[in-house]
Amino acid sequence: MSKKKPLVAIVGRRNVGKSTLFNALINKKMAIVDDHPGLTRDVISYRVDTETHSFLISDTPGLDLPDNEELSEPILTTAYEALGKADLIVLMFEDPIVQKFDHDLLRIVRKLDKPTVMVVNKMDSEKQLVNMSNFYELGVSDLLPVSALRRSNLDLLLDKITAFIPANRGEEPIADMRISFVGKPNAGKSTLLNSLLGYGRSVVSDVPGTTRDSINELINFENKKIEIVDTAGLRKRSKVKESVEFYSLTRTIRAIEHSDVVIHLIDAQSGMTDTDKKISDEIVKANKPVIIAVNKWDTVSKDTNTFKEYTAELKRRFFRIDDFPVISISAKEKVRIHKLLSSAVELFEDSHKRIDTGVLNRRLEQMKNSGRLPGYGSDIKVFFATQMNQIPPTFKFFVNDASKFRIDVVRYFQKELQKLLGIKGLPIKIKIEGKPKNIKNVQEAIDIREKNRRKKVENRTVGIKKSKSVKKSKKRK
Repeated sequence: MSKKKPLVAIVGRRNVGKSTLFNALINKKMAIVDDHPGLTRDVISYRVDTETHSFLISDTPGLDLPDNEELSEPILTTAYEALGKADLIVLMFEDPIVQKFDHDLLRIVRKLDKPTVMVVNKMDSEKQLVNMSNFYELGVSDLLPVSALRRSNLDLLLDKITAFIPANRGEEPIADMRISFVGKPNAGKSTLLNSLLGYGRSVVSDVPGTTRDSINELINFENKKIEIVDTAGLRKRSKVKESVEFYSLTRTIRAIEHSDVVIHLIDAQSGMTDTDKKISDEIVKANKPVIIAVNKWDTVSKDTNTFKEYTAELKRRFFRIDDFPVISISAKEKVRIHKLLSSAVELFEDSHKRIDTGVLNRRLEQMKNSGRLPGYGSDIKVFFATQMNQIPPTFKFFVNDASKFRIDVVRYFQKELQKLLGIKGLPIKIKIEGKPKNIKNVQEAIDIREKNRRKKVENRTVGIKKSKSVKKSKKRK
């Protein structure tokens, strides 16, 4: 069993550069960085590897939040919990002088009685080093000047960090699958993550848009390691005006693109809104398997037919709902949240299914003769079809006339193929190709293409071998 990795927490006032330092140390633009103070609300963590050490580093919210701010209490609670779990603290001050709250910070950190590395950030030039003397009034002697923005003295900072933690370069647990929670602000994504984890990992509030960064957590479920990504609430692109919201949107879309399954949370009270339709479009565009989770179901007055009537209304508002599994949950009350996760695992496993070519073509013939084919009906002919890829399942149809395969015709085949695979929530891609000229037998065309492809691979392999042989002979000479 792998040992728990040491946790290093970056602590400081708002806007001293904690997120910039975090991004610099992990060498990724993971935390949102902006001049707006108090931008970080959740604790986000990432692994750092040196030649001898491996540890987790956390970016925490500024601890100098005003008491009158609406989110101060839950944000600070989350931040202090992170400090309590940390094995080492990087306490950050800011050029040019000590601020009043810096003294309070130092007292807070000293009470924790944890190893601490103290840095003064924004030392962007040699001229500013003269300001280091201003910080000795704190009563500490070991202070390291750094510039997170210019990546100055970061190697020395890493040396100081690793001096306090044991050498450990164990392998990072690899997730078997990745699930992203997406939805409009205040749909309950962070509450769902906290309920699955069993503790308050994300800041939860009734204030829409509380989560700004994407938060990743690894959990064990049904003998699988699952990476859960709690994303920022998505708004309509036309309403994304601030740079902070733009970065949140970008990270959420990136999380969707890198997911194996997406869980789209809908507020049971507001139902399928226009914003939810836009979110669904982003998921469909990324060709990701999706489950619709109707959250806050505990707030809905129910009888025997409530869920059936609710899903019918969803379908009336958005016809594509029929393509996805719909599960009612209460993240707050932990109702059906394990069923939701189990369904996501099942959908992920189903996404790897393949249809035998013979079975596929026989079923396509049945679909065509069913009398339910829209539009041209008997004028449409699929000579041959084959499954090209999985995740998402991708099929190529060789047809008599590609122009006759309108959107409604393709949609018909997509829905029928979903039924054939026995999968709801999985996008189906169909590529249409007209009949090749001068070749009556389409299967013959496929065989010729496959033969040409193999020939190219063989030629490439021979070329590589010749190249290696030439290099060896040159070395001997």
